[in-house]
Amino acid sequence: MDNRTQRGRDPTKSGDSATNGYPPRAALADAWDEHSRYIGFAAGLFAVGIVIGIALMVAGYNLLEIIQEVIGEPLFPDISDRSRLELAQFLLVNNSRAFLLSILGVLTLGFLTAWSMLFNGIIVGNVGAFIASSVGIGYILVGLLPHGIFELPALFIAAGVGFRLLYRVGQRLRGTREAIVTKRYLYRTGLLVLAGWLLLVVAAVVEAFVTPALLEALFADRLEAMGASP
Repeated sequence: MDNRTQRGRDPTKSGDSATNGYPPRAALADAWDEHSRYIGFAAGLFAVGIVIGIALMVAGYNLLEIIQEVIGEPLFPDISDRSRLELAQFLLVNNSRAFLLSILGVLTLGFLTAWSMLFNGIIVGNVGAFIASSVGIGYILVGLLPHGIFELPALFIAAGVGFRLLYRVGQRLRGTREAIVTKRYLYRTGLLVLAGWLLLVVAAVVEAFVTPALLEALFADRLEAMGASP
């Protein structure tokens, strides 16, 4: 995959336009082929984090409480007073920052990207285990899956782009690649990044508008009980 000519085209040919004879669909498919193993690696780190997070909760460690005690404020801000549109905007901005940082983690030799995937998995696993023990696994599935099926692949794509870019840097340093980036690489990878970010847009809308409606429709009694609890 690393030295493969993209679908019969020479992506490093001198003077070749980035888009000339390179349809977006083909470019996006090539980008996926190039980045898929790195995206899978990011997903694997996240999955390991989930397991660690659940294990910590089983052992009696509520990370939200621990983090709040350490930094003196909640890890997640109170968003209960925001309108649905404001919530969608907040989520998109927040997730876009994480998306960008996962790509720029290449500047830290990938450590920031790897830690981001692992840490987010730990938090999701820990918080999920805590809520599931209180209100049931069904509540967690409805609360996470509708937007998670868009948000998580988007973040994995961003991390995969960062990991792949780091690998290309390594190839250049070893002398097995002529250039770290080419016009066609930037073109096809840019399309993949755009596709990932659009998934974040969908995720923010779903999380702000669809997820609350589903929770209210399916778990109204539990929400009332949670709101009444001290």
